[in-house]
Amino acid sequence: MPKTLEENLINHISPSLLLYSEQSNAHRFLCPYCQSSGRDKKGKLYAPSAAKGFLYTVDNAWNYKCHKCSAGHSFEKFLEIFYPLLHFEYVRLRDQLGTTGFQTNCPSLETLLRKKGMLCSDPLVFGLPRQLQQPQHIPQPPAARPKPALTPTAPMVTNLPPMRSPQQQAGHQSRLNHLVKQRQQRRQERQGY
Repeated sequence: MPKTLEENLINHISPSLLLYSEQSNAHRFLCPYCQSSGRDKKGKLYAPSAAKGFLYTVDNAWNYKCHKCSAGHSFEKFLEIFYPLLHFEYVRLRDQLGTTGFQTNCPSLETLLRKKGMLCSDPLVFGLPRQLQQPQHIPQPPAARPKPALTPTAPMVTNLPPMRSPQQQAGHQSRLNHLVKQRQQRRQERQGY
């Protein structure tokens, strides 16, 4: 059975996905959002069964979903976020197949290039003498804002965190006093008092 474009790309990126495993209807690995370090809160390595990121297909559309942090989006958006260079290649290949654009889950190559600022909106004109050519769009830096006139303003008010009551402070201090007293008692016992 020939593999789809998405399956070929998943096989290409699978060595860089932590704890990657292929299942019958999905591809499982550690979520790059919430499990990117490969270790849990206690510092232990994740077991393969703890991998919660999935690439799966529904009605011929590939999607990403994490069952731990609930992150989810299309395969195209997953590539755009984590593999930007591979994303361009994916869109280019989909554009060649004619499966991009309106009402698809992938932008056309032209739309992507415009979004990234790599394609000028003004078409280039070739063959005309320089005097007859329209000047190309050259982005100008934003104009500097005029400085407002100096007028007296009210001073900035900084909100302080809520103050602790003396009872709260004493409660925490009594715990510290207790620990210091225990340390002194142990020191006296060692010295033979």
